[in-house]
This record gives sequence, structure tokens and C-alpha cells, in this order.
Amino acid sequence: MGSKEIFKKVLKRVTPTEPEKKRERALAERIIKQVKEMEGKHVDVMLCGSIARDTHLRGDNDLDIFVLFPEKLERQEFEREGIRIGKRVFRGHEWEKAFSEHPYIRGIIDGFDVEIVPSYKVGSAEMLQSAVDRSPFHNQFLQSRLDGKQRQETRLLRQFLKGIRAYGADIKASSVPGYVVELLILHYGSFLDAIKAIAKWRQGQVIDLAGHWNEKEAGRVFSDAALVVVDPVDRNRNVAAALSLNQFSRIVAASQAFLRRPSEKFFFREKEGPWPVSKVRKMLQKKELVAVKLGYPKGALPDIVWGQIQRLARKIETQLKLNDFKVVRSEAWTDEKQAIVMIFEVETGTLQKSHVKLGPFVTDEGNSRAFLEAHKRVIAGPRIEQGRWLIEIPRKYVRIERFLQDFLKKEKRVEKALLKKAINKLCRVIQEKQIIDLYRKNREFAAFLSSYLRGEEEFL
Repeated sequence: MGSKEIFKKVLKRVTPTEPEKKRERALAERIIKQVKEMEGKHVDVMLCGSIARDTHLRGDNDLDIFVLFPEKLERQEFEREGIRIGKRVFRGHEWEKAFSEHPYIRGIIDGFDVEIVPSYKVGSAEMLQSAVDRSPFHNQFLQSRLDGKQRQETRLLRQFLKGIRAYGADIKASSVPGYVVELLILHYGSFLDAIKAIAKWRQGQVIDLAGHWNEKEAGRVFSDAALVVVDPVDRNRNVAAALSLNQFSRIVAASQAFLRRPSEKFFFREKEGPWPVSKVRKMLQKKELVAVKLGYPKGALPDIVWGQIQRLARKIETQLKLNDFKVVRSEAWTDEKQAIVMIFEVETGTLQKSHVKLGPFVTDEGNSRAFLEAHKRVIAGPRIEQGRWLIEIPRKYVRIERFLQDFLKKEKRVEKALLKKAINKLCRVIQEKQIIDLYRKNREFAAFLSSYLRGEEEFL
């Protein structure tokens, strides 16, 4: 099947139908009218996001309603008014208070995920009072530039990234936000041209539609980013900053693979079910896997929890390495309701009872004397090898589970509030038997672990 036929089939599946678009518009207009008729300090109401720009995918029922307030309104009153209006919109519907830079109300109305986001109405993106103040400018920038064909091309790129698990602005995904997808299509013109360019990307790639910087300047200003996409409405912001190097590399590899052999499979990933327990057990016997299981902090927003999970996992991995447990791979999972699991795969979970400590060169008399004085309790040594003093000393941690148990006890005292609750709630170090027990009980975890053990990119 040729590329054109593939694109046609994909678009047929992902483009919302006219009745669906009509429903979306009707609900958005109803909410906007409701807010406009409310008494309050707000001066405007508008729909933002991909539905407003008609670049969304079928089934992505997210309505982002922005309530704009005068820029002179005091922050406390701004937040209070935003919450008040949000609660009134959701009267009789399911809702919750959420937090980004400031609180807002989100919930479900008629099957749509609706967010009522307070924002300041500022003259330009350079006059921002809160991060969300950019969104109306994003809307305006894209609405005035995207044509009908590019909106469809955006859908193709959005679905491609979804298909390879590299789409989303949340911390869990570390991927490409929807706004960046739209900017990439504006920059390259079409899905196919974007994929051809992405296949040749190098780390630190710079895309600057508004020409705010030259490439060298942008590389310096946004150093260490895998991809730099300068926000056209805010020259000091890289809208692709959340994209990790790993996800950047996966996108490049998937684009290269698609160009070699175009296929629908890049857009719609075949869901492989969990492996049989016997297969998982056999695989675990070939690996050295240990996991930390925590309770999920009740009522916590997933994006905040994911940020803390990733930070704690990095911390554990660093400490494992410092204690000579060589980490091969690590990954985290949560059902965002009850459980958090962090998996660490190591070369060996049991170390020698002693480890070698290298001292200074023998010719460095002062430091040599200090080294020998400081290390009286040794298993073997001191001796000289390759011109340096060397001793063998007892290792504090021989088994990985003992190290993790002690480490987590300490973390209870220093970890941030949310994860402190999680560490205190059902925190355990689990190995093969307990991992298998959880695998049997939790289908979501079973799917995650099966995918982890496969260890293969789906697009290959």
C-alpha cells in the first residue's frame, strides 16, 4: 500500500465526523454563553486548544475554556473568581480542583473533559502574568496560519506520534505536546515532509518559525534540550522542553523506519495482551529484577505524582550505582489510583562481601600515610598494585533488597509530602514471587511488565 492510501485510511479513522464536531461546538458555545452571562470580574471567554483549531483527533473530547480577567486584577481575587466561575459551570456535574501555576476547575460534562481555566487578558505574550496567558496567543497564531489541508496533516502527525507512544505534554509521557505538532506542520508544510525532516534530525535541532534567534544563539539559550522549538509568541520559551532525549531518539528512529517501509502500524499500535504467567516467570528467572511498590497518594494529580516518581526513581538509581549495584535498566508504572511500582534491573543483586578501595600513589608520601592511618579495619591489605596502595574493606550492602529497605526508611523523613504519604503507605521491596502475585492481580501492571520484558520498540 502506498503512502497516499495509508494517509487516506488513517484520516478516515481519526478525523471527527461532522455530527461529532457539531456536538463539540454546541457544548463549547453553551458553556461560553453561560460564563458570559455570569456576573463577575471576567472580561472575555474563549475556547482554546486543538478543538478550537480543528486539529484534534476523533475521541479527544477535551474542551479548554479560558476565562479572561483584566491584567490589573489582584492575583488572589483572580484565583478566587476563576474557581467560583468554574464551580458554577460544573453545577450538577462531576468536577475537581486542579493545579498548574494556579488552581482551576476541571470535570466532565456530557462526556467531554472540560477545563475552566482563568487567565489574564494581556496585550502581548511578553506581558504574561501567568503561564496560561500564552494560550490565547497560541490560538490566534495558529488560527490565522493553518489552512484546511494543514489541519488534516496535523492530525496525521498527531496520530503517528500517538501510535509510537511519543505524544503528550504530561510529565509521564516526556513527549511532544499538541501545540508543537501544529508548529511542526506549519514549519514543514505536510506530514510527509515533516517525517522526512525528522528522520534527519540531530540532537539539539532548532525550529524557530518566527525567527527570534539564529541557530547558534538558540542552541546557547536552550542548551541541553533534545529539541528546540521556539514559541513564536514568546522568544524565551522552548515549547518542546518536555521532550526527553530517549523519546526524541524514538521519534527519529520511527520516522526513518516509516520512510523505509510505510505502514498503518505506525499510526495504530497493535495491543499485545499480557504474557502467560509461566512465560513471565521464566523471563524473570533470566533477569535480576527488584521492584519498589508504593501506595498511590489519594486524590493526587497524576502529573504531579509522575514528576515525583521520576525524581525518586533517579535518586534510587544513583544510590544503587554508588553502592556498586550496576543498573541495566529502570522503569516506573502507576495505575494512578492505588499502586506505584518502580522496577530496577541490575547485573547482580548480590555483591561480594568485600570491595577494593584504591588509595594514593606510593610516591605521594603524605596522602599515603593519611590513607593507611584512616583504614585500620580491613579484610585484606594494605598492598601495592600498579604503584598505588590498595585495601579490601567490608561492604555495607551485599544484597540489593537490604540496601533498598534502608534507603526507603531514610526517604520517609526527607521525601516531599505526596511521596512521603506513598512511602508510608504499603511501601515494600518486592522480588520475583511478589512481582508475579501483582502480575496476576492487576491487569494494567501485567500489560506494563509484559511490554517491559519484551524490551522491543513496537514500530520495528
